[in-house]
Amino acid sequence: MCLFRKIRVERPIISNEVLLIKKDDFVHLGDEIYLRVLASDKRGEEISKSYYYFIVNRLRQMGLLLDNAISFKAVFPFEVTSNGISLTDSIMFITDDKTLVYYNSENTVYSCESCPVTLECINGFKSVVREVKVEIRNDELDEAWLSLISGLKFKLLSNIKFARVKADIGNINLKERTFAKQLKVTQIDG
Repeated sequence: MCLFRKIRVERPIISNEVLLIKKDDFVHLGDEIYLRVLASDKRGEEISKSYYYFIVNRLRQMGLLLDNAISFKAVFPFEVTSNGISLTDSIMFITDDKTLVYYNSENTVYSCESCPVTLECINGFKSVVREVKVEIRNDELDEAWLSLISGLKFKLLSNIKFARVKADIGNINLKERTFAKQLKVTQIDG
């Protein structure tokens, strides 16, 4: 069981970063309208201007858009547990040929036995595998996706240089920041 979506990206892409976003936000991204807004800066007639800009602002808050450009290569959803954070078995990935692939393993929209998008799913899967060079040895498509995601998570976690986390945990007192700068300059001069 999964939700698979594949869409052509028309926006510029300015980053190869991997983003971790909240699982609830990732689920919202599975909505076809959200993915269309993410992939293209053209509004289209089927969506109101106000709703389009509401979605654009949400995508910016999630870190997926920077100005008008896509600012990621891959996205993994996470959830907070008592032991820290846990990456779930889902992914959003932009291929080198500018195709956005969205795979949510926890959604129940499609079942492999009667899936109407099997061919697209296989093509999307193969595109991601070719780019990330993760070896997969599963015949079942849903199990192959889980192996791919597991391999990518391992690659990601073993290659982290640093992590910057955006969280609302309080305000920085600007007077203290100014004082710290003055203190640093005084120590260098003195």
